[in-house]
Amino acid sequence: MKWTIRRKFLIGFMILFSFSALVFNELLAKTIENNTANFIKNELTKQQYTSKEYIKQFSELHKGDDDLFVKYGSTIAQVLSKMHAQSVALYKTDGAFLYEAVPIDKPLLMENQKYEHDVNKTSSTELQQAFQNKAAYTPKKLEKGTIIYFAYPVYIQDKFYGVVRFTGDYSELFDHNQKLLNSFKLLTIFLFIGVFIISLLLTNQIIKPLRYLTIAAKRMASGDYNEISNQKTSDEIGELSSQFQHMQNEIRLHIEKIQEEKEKVLLLEQKRTNFFNNVTHELKTPLATISGYAQIIGDQDFNDAIFLQKAASKIHSESERLNEMVTQLLSFSKSQVSGICKDMEVFDLLPLIQSICEDMELKARKYAMAIEIKGKSYFVKAYRDDMRQVIINVIDNAIKHGKANRSIRILVDEKIIISNDCDQIPSQILEQAFEPFIHEHRKDSHGLGLFICKQILEQYDGAISLHYENNEARIEISFPLWQQVGNNSSQVSNRPGL
Repeated sequence: MKWTIRRKFLIGFMILFSFSALVFNELLAKTIENNTANFIKNELTKQQYTSKEYIKQFSELHKGDDDLFVKYGSTIAQVLSKMHAQSVALYKTDGAFLYEAVPIDKPLLMENQKYEHDVNKTSSTELQQAFQNKAAYTPKKLEKGTIIYFAYPVYIQDKFYGVVRFTGDYSELFDHNQKLLNSFKLLTIFLFIGVFIISLLLTNQIIKPLRYLTIAAKRMASGDYNEISNQKTSDEIGELSSQFQHMQNEIRLHIEKIQEEKEKVLLLEQKRTNFFNNVTHELKTPLATISGYAQIIGDQDFNDAIFLQKAASKIHSESERLNEMVTQLLSFSKSQVSGICKDMEVFDLLPLIQSICEDMELKARKYAMAIEIKGKSYFVKAYRDDMRQVIINVIDNAIKHGKANRSIRILVDEKIIISNDCDQIPSQILEQAFEPFIHEHRKDSHGLGLFICKQILEQYDGAISLHYENNEARIEISFPLWQQVGNNSSQVSNRPGL
């Protein structure tokens, strides 16, 4: 059996997933079992406390009756049975059975009672331990459900009155736990099937380009350097396939050139012949290396993934040497996320905003607008260029979308508020103003300005919001308290009518 990459991947996945599923289900079953045991212990502890308190109160009402269980056993058992909806049996201090009350609405309890009239070594474990001054319980799995026998000794003022044994129906609890386990098992099976199908599809996507590479390598080994059709993918295998086809094409072109030069060199002088031989030698050396690797990876029984990676790298490097070209490294543009830089500084935003307003005054005048700014010092710890870009984008947005012969008003206080008069803003724009390309339908805006502002401010835990009311658009910018450094209300600066 050939151990292909697909077979290795799928078998490895099946083993790993199966092992993980078994461990998970085992841990889940153990956890549920422990939780159930703790729940039962807590319930039985409460049951012991409430029933014992009742017996104490009953004994207070019948002081002087040393044989409390003998005289009033039926009453006590019936009350406790109704109180806890369980069967209740009472035993004398010498282990003799006194009385048992069974709820008639619990058929499982009525069918599975233990009528042990004298406690001895063959009696139930919980009864034996109860007469050894221990509270104990014994679960019993039945065909129709699960019941639990619970017994404890009754001491009132250090006097032993006997043993109380409860028999409770816990079928619902255990059935619920079993259904929960079955649900998780069913979920695990569906997950296994789903992930297996996805893995199979992904494996096919990986294997398919490798098959094309194998066929191409075999054809190269036989001297055919023509490209074969292949489905392009954007992953590492797709890049390898693309580079391999590029190598094929370059080798084919070089072989053609070599043949042309070979025909010409026959007519040239000995010097050209020597030169041609030298060139041929230099070209054949990497070609022999490429052909050797191609023959190895093209072998039908080849399955060494590490060597395949090494061969692909060698073939790529040797093809570059044949081409006498230096391939440029592909540069992947990183997502432009403005992080909080190391050279952050504490500075006052008000002078920065005033400077920006002066710079943008000419543009505002082209739109027949004016810029008014007033407020107080607003210190933040941030990267100055980030804040400059935010303010410029917001003011530029106000200029583009504001009304002519009106003012753009900037207030620097607890927040930075930039407002301007404008036409009605559609609800879709208002709701999605900070999404990219939301303004594509407008000729003078691509909808990235406010989006960039939001991205920058979020790096400083800041916030930006757009409001519209009475034909006025208002942008509010704020920073959390920890980001504001040294702000106070005593520094006020007014600069109307830029």
